[in-house]
Amino acid sequence: MKRRWLGIALAMSLLFSMTACSASGDETDAGTTQAAGTAGETETAEETQGSSVLTLPDYVASDYVTLDQYTGIEVEVQDGTVTDEEFDTALTMFLEGYATTEQITDRETEEGDTINFDYSGSVDGEIFDGGTATGQTATLGNGGWIDGFEEGLIGKPCGEEFTIDAQFPEEYPSNPDLAGKTAQFAIYINYIEGEEIVPELTDEFVKGLEDYTCGTVEEFETVYREQLTEQKTAYMENEAKNAMWNTIVGSASFSGYPEGYVEAYTEDMQANFTSMAAMYGYGLEEFVQAMYGYTLDDFNALVSQQAENQVKSELVRDYIATQENITVSEDEYLAMVQEYMDYYGYTDMTTFVNAFGVDVVEEQGYSDALFEKVVQFCYDNAVKIPVTTEASTEAATEAETEG
Repeated sequence: MKRRWLGIALAMSLLFSMTACSASGDETDAGTTQAAGTAGETETAEETQGSSVLTLPDYVASDYVTLDQYTGIEVEVQDGTVTDEEFDTALTMFLEGYATTEQITDRETEEGDTINFDYSGSVDGEIFDGGTATGQTATLGNGGWIDGFEEGLIGKPCGEEFTIDAQFPEEYPSNPDLAGKTAQFAIYINYIEGEEIVPELTDEFVKGLEDYTCGTVEEFETVYREQLTEQKTAYMENEAKNAMWNTIVGSASFSGYPEGYVEAYTEDMQANFTSMAAMYGYGLEEFVQAMYGYTLDDFNALVSQQAENQVKSELVRDYIATQENITVSEDEYLAMVQEYMDYYGYTDMTTFVNAFGVDVVEEQGYSDALFEKVVQFCYDNAVKIPVTTEASTEAATEAETEG
């Protein structure tokens, strides 16, 4: 059995909520002219996930697991009622998604401005790779660009092309050919970003929404509330499944674990985080401290526990699948692979499979599809206890009182 990099990578999301930021916590601007540079640095998903093809032994789950009950589990399931407060919050976020930025073009740039601009860089008249961009943004004064670049953007007009000189650092690993050289950048500032303009919910706005066919605010609010209700219902069901599965795994007894599994999963998770740390310019110890506030010992203990939990979950899954003769069809496997592709941003299955290896993708796809089927089987055979949304219960009580 191959070590499963896909499941490990996805399981990492259970450990932490990731935030992409700089060492100071400030967001950084993208662009080859930054000190770090981006030309030629794009990594494949395989490289960033630290995949492995270490062979692990097959096992018989019943050799390790004792499980008295996995059907008839009592689980609370909250309904999908959307409260007025939840609806208002969601609606506010919806409108903010259509917000536009005021575009100021009638003055020169100042330090502190966030600008939208195009640039094209050249050295000795030759345009270099990665030195051209359009619609770039930068907040003047935040730093992060090569010497002279950001300074050259201050005090300049919008809507006029101009040229500035900027020098690459003496050590420039991203593109050693540019190290220490002075480049010329043709700049065109499109506009200075002003205030964010959030649209009002009007009939006119609603009619312009591509994903809706509503003609009035009232119609839209009805449809939107229905969508939110469906989403919340699905979310609450998923939460109930997770709680049920935790109960099942927690009730199981384990005589041990298949040889090498916990160690291999721990190693894979640590490799993933080490790779991620390197992407941000950190060592692992610095990374977990800066990002999550953990010491390296605490982090390693957390990862080891997560790896052990994953092995327990897989053992219980395989035990139930064997007892109930649950198997996975090819269509179910392909649907799981599509989920992987969506997660990693692939659009072509052949490219995706070639990137990671057909054996690894196939094993992981069938493995995770089996997990979904087993959990669904247990949920279908659970005793579901409906729980009404607290806010809606209070509203119903008030209505009865007033009546």
